[in-house]
Amino acid sequence: MPEQPEVQALVERLDAALAGAAFEGATALQFSALKTYDPAPEALVGRTLVEVARRGKFLVFAFAGAGPGGPAGPGGHQQSLRLLVHLSQGGRVDIEDPPKATKPKNGVVRLRFDGRPSVLVKEFGTERKAGWWVLKADDPGPLDRLGPEVLSDEFTDIVRAGDDTRRVHTILRDQRSVAGVGRGYSDDILHRARISPYATLAGLSGDERERLVTAV
Repeated sequence: MPEQPEVQALVERLDAALAGAAFEGATALQFSALKTYDPAPEALVGRTLVEVARRGKFLVFAFAGAGPGGPAGPGGHQQSLRLLVHLSQGGRVDIEDPPKATKPKNGVVRLRFDGRPSVLVKEFGTERKAGWWVLKADDPGPLDRLGPEVLSDEFTDIVRAGDDTRRVHTILRDQRSVAGVGRGYSDDILHRARISPYATLAGLSGDERERLVTAV
């Protein structure tokens, strides 16, 4: 499963390849993967991709206001939109240069940009949990359920002073508690911190808490 470091590296590569390009369209290759219906993906056509960013394990494609003739928000102001992608456990991304028009067996969605590579989201395995969302700028969508970023000062404060009685391993994997870590890195963090996978946050000593912060 891609976790914070892999998603961050992917975001940086996508941003370098695509930022500043006009969006040409999205081809849905897996029916159930699109989790929203309003705005429609077509509302993105003609908009400029401002940046590709990350929140937790989500890819966040941020688009500028509507293109020529596009919809306007309250007071006539053009609304910016975002497209989110979550790769879940079996998702992968291909940067297609030159762009392709094939329909691969494992395809989820293909994003097309004017004069730039296309982006193919694929998913392997049987669970089919990878998804994508088109959101208005003021709609957090699934991001609203995420806890603080794993490398944030907020999460560091939780580790140092929190009294959560759940296992540390459970907290690290719970995206509502902290965003960006999955099974792989939570195992590595506890191993490096020399903390039992059965230890609770409330039961950690001050020294163990500092080791956990350093390991994270």
